[in-house]
Amino acid sequence: MVRYSDIIKKDIKKSGRGDPKYPIDTKKADDSLRFSTLKEFSTSSELNALPAQKDAEYMKKLHATIVAYLKEVQRLVKNDEDFDISPAVDIVKHIINTPDLIEKFYQSTALNDYNNQNDYLILHLINVMTSSLKIGTGMKFSKKELLELGLAALFYDIGFFKVPENILEKRGNLTESELDIMKKHTEFGKDILSRFQTEHPMLPRVAYEHHERENGSGYPAQLKEDEICEYAKIMGLVDTFDAMINNRPYRKAFEQHVSIKELVESKNTMFSSKIIKAFLNEIGIFPIGSYVRLNNMEIGKVVATSKSHPLKPTIKFIFDIHGKKVPGKTVIKLEEHPVLYVTAAVSEKDLPTE
Repeated sequence: MVRYSDIIKKDIKKSGRGDPKYPIDTKKADDSLRFSTLKEFSTSSELNALPAQKDAEYMKKLHATIVAYLKEVQRLVKNDEDFDISPAVDIVKHIINTPDLIEKFYQSTALNDYNNQNDYLILHLINVMTSSLKIGTGMKFSKKELLELGLAALFYDIGFFKVPENILEKRGNLTESELDIMKKHTEFGKDILSRFQTEHPMLPRVAYEHHERENGSGYPAQLKEDEICEYAKIMGLVDTFDAMINNRPYRKAFEQHVSIKELVESKNTMFSSKIIKAFLNEIGIFPIGSYVRLNNMEIGKVVATSKSHPLKPTIKFIFDIHGKKVPGKTVIKLEEHPVLYVTAAVSEKDLPTE
């Protein structure tokens, strides 16, 4: 079994509204990366009706907007400069106030690959935000709570921007001193976010506590159970899962179904059973991006999950019963096909090769 303590140890591996240091001018509409263009692209009441192609284009533009913002935050933090949090507040509010946008944005980001390792941390933060918002929605968080959860997810790992790149990108085992520096990212994050504490009190706390664990085996303060805030518990679980299923310089990604199994087995030791249950309800037993074999022996890739039928995801057929690639893009909702069902998860390495 993969030990979470090993994974975690290795994988850590004067702000005001309208801060002039933030270079993306949200009042102009001629830059496709500016947040204002998103509002022109779609109104919240019309997003559900967008054609599939335009819907995908919208998600891509939203993703690019967040990436651009976080890259600028990264630059400023590395230079010990302040950054403006108001664009992040606007973005998270837009996501939680737009019908179905949490689900749609989650589905679009869940299928992304971390091909550009230089942007790993930024893409990781976006994935953690979308998954956390899904879990928070499932736990019936209020709009105000979802806003704080989404903000916390965008910034909880901000301390890593202060960790030297030669440590973050090291392929071999970290030395004890390097590991100590790596673990300091929770304290760096708390310090960086402390100036937002009055308006957003959970930001520094989540940054500090997201590596604490239920049994007290985490860091930096060895907190346990109710000593850890609920937002940090959500962040810790989603952070670990997303790190496990993506390639890193020092290891290859774990299969999603293996990662899910590990999470379930860790309940009440590493992670809260309450949070694990909410995770499974929202992310699914067969997460988006995983491969499954059906009872007709065909293999498909999960492209959407179903809360009402967690064993019946929506899949895109990839291989037929003979192991030949299926032409086109045949997508079906298994919950609408009672005779079809998943018999097993399939590892990517075990997929047929032509």
